[in-house]
Amino acid sequence: MIIHTKAKTKIHSHEAKSTGIKGHNVYSVKRSPKIKSATAIMQTMGKGTVRRRGKTTYRKSTIHQNQAERGGRIHQHNRNIKDDKKTIKTKNSGIKLVGAAGANAAANQMEGADEVREAAMIAYGITKPMTGTASKGAEIFREKALVEKKRKIKKVESGRKLAKRQIKKTTQKVAKKAAKDTGKKVAKETAKVTTKVATDVAVTAAGTAVVGPLGPLIGIAAGEVVGAKIDHGDMKHNSRVRKIKFFMDKMNAQDKQQDSVLKLLKDLVMNRAAIPLKKMALVVGGFLLVLILLIAVITVPVVTVVATIYNSPFALFLPPLEEGDTVMSVTTEYVANFNREVSTLANEHSGYDSGEIVYVDYEGTAANPSNYYDIMCVYMVKHGIGDTATIMNDTSKGWLQDIVNDMCSYTTSSRTETHENEDGTTDSKTILSVNVTLNDYRDMIAEYNFNEDQIELINEMMSPENLAMIGYSSGGSGGGSGSGNSVSSLTNAEIEAIVSSITDPTQKATVSFALSKVGYPYSQDYRDTGNYYDCSSLAYYSWKAAGVDISFGGATTAAAEAQGLDEAGKSITEADLQPGDLIFYSYTTNGRYKNISHVGIYAGNGKMVEAKNEAEGVVYGDFHSGSVVMYARPNK
Repeated sequence: MIIHTKAKTKIHSHEAKSTGIKGHNVYSVKRSPKIKSATAIMQTMGKGTVRRRGKTTYRKSTIHQNQAERGGRIHQHNRNIKDDKKTIKTKNSGIKLVGAAGANAAANQMEGADEVREAAMIAYGITKPMTGTASKGAEIFREKALVEKKRKIKKVESGRKLAKRQIKKTTQKVAKKAAKDTGKKVAKETAKVTTKVATDVAVTAAGTAVVGPLGPLIGIAAGEVVGAKIDHGDMKHNSRVRKIKFFMDKMNAQDKQQDSVLKLLKDLVMNRAAIPLKKMALVVGGFLLVLILLIAVITVPVVTVVATIYNSPFALFLPPLEEGDTVMSVTTEYVANFNREVSTLANEHSGYDSGEIVYVDYEGTAANPSNYYDIMCVYMVKHGIGDTATIMNDTSKGWLQDIVNDMCSYTTSSRTETHENEDGTTDSKTILSVNVTLNDYRDMIAEYNFNEDQIELINEMMSPENLAMIGYSSGGSGGGSGSGNSVSSLTNAEIEAIVSSITDPTQKATVSFALSKVGYPYSQDYRDTGNYYDCSSLAYYSWKAAGVDISFGGATTAAAEAQGLDEAGKSITEADLQPGDLIFYSYTTNGRYKNISHVGIYAGNGKMVEAKNEAEGVVYGDFHSGSVVMYARPNK
């Protein structure tokens, strides 16, 4: 019997590719054992790969030459990418080889290692097509799913675009329709109101040309009617809205209601009253506007004039702009401080038997001379031009104090007087003299170098009329500005009646001249002009008119005149008084001859003529014997 047996089955399997580095930029691929001794050598050399059977040949790399031929850096970049991929393949293969080597080493330690390796090779050969197919199928599925997802996303995006386009189109359509409807409604309402206005005013725009000058008035009337119509419509709308608001509030729960019937009635009444109130406001507002304009037209020039005066020296004669210190009150304080200092020094005469205050070269009728008014006027002229110097702040007070210091000063001196007693003995006394110098405004004109405008201003301010406005009555050192009438207040008949009893022609001529100057203003500054006189100039010119010169050493002050007449033996007693005789007074110590500060002319019958002060000027009045120092008759 013949047993038929099959030959041992040969398993045909593919062996995995393996690579090995042969040289720079060279790799080799060994095919399966099916083709024995067949080795494919692939070398990246220029444009292709050279394959030879039998033995392996290698060609040197020509990378540098190819790089120049293929375009330099771009070709080098592509080759670098390809080399990187080869390196990765080599590393993966290396990992597989290392794994395989490890598996072989482990299997060699087991019994039946060859059967295990064969079984693994069989399993690998059987499963490779399936695993490759599965991997490929999974990849195809993923690509299909991705395409489907993109299709859905695109569809959704298309739907959104269509929705947006539809919404935009619908919105435009609605807006266009609403605008069209609104325009129709507004045009209809406007036409209705215009028609009613045309009916009410009985004239149209075309008729304006017919009525001529009345056109603007008709336009105003039409505007008023339209405005009234609009106001009435607003009132009705507001009332309706208010009622709806009240109704909606009553729809709420009891504890949440905030509106009430009283509030509703109040709002409705106020809403209806708004129209007449508006009309009333327009009428009242127009009246007030006209009144304000009228007041402005009247008051603006007045305010301008007042503002100009307050920025000039004449602000001294106006009421103060603010409460508190004024120029007069501050000047009074500073002058009082000066007088207090002088008085204390004269009375507390330590080391002296007595003390006295001497007002140097003062001529006037005041017992306590003062340049108070001169100080204020000088201050206003110096600092009040273009400025409100009447506002007394720290700066203006400093200015005023400087002027007081310049116009009020003193020095001290002493003298010894010897008196003979009745028993033939003598007594000596030492006297402290406080010599006070009070400069008047004439002295400060030169001191401060006033210009012509300032001189004119200060002369005007020192006039008796202006000084009377700030309380000046008598005394003082000052002057006057020549603002008097320079006309005698006595008629020629009155003068002749007074002098008719005078027998001496010289004395009669003297008294007649003095009487002809009664009513003339007082001024020490203009004493030699013939239009103004002070006491000594009146005496000097009266006797000069009769041909007698009473000056002494070229001086014509009262003290100088008295000294010259006394030394010439012209003095007389009160009992010997005749018309034309001179009466010398001493009201204060001035350091002059016998401290004489005033002189008058006796006119007979207990009357005398004298230039008293700035307020009174030259007067004709009763003889007064107080403070008389000496009587004299120049033609004795």
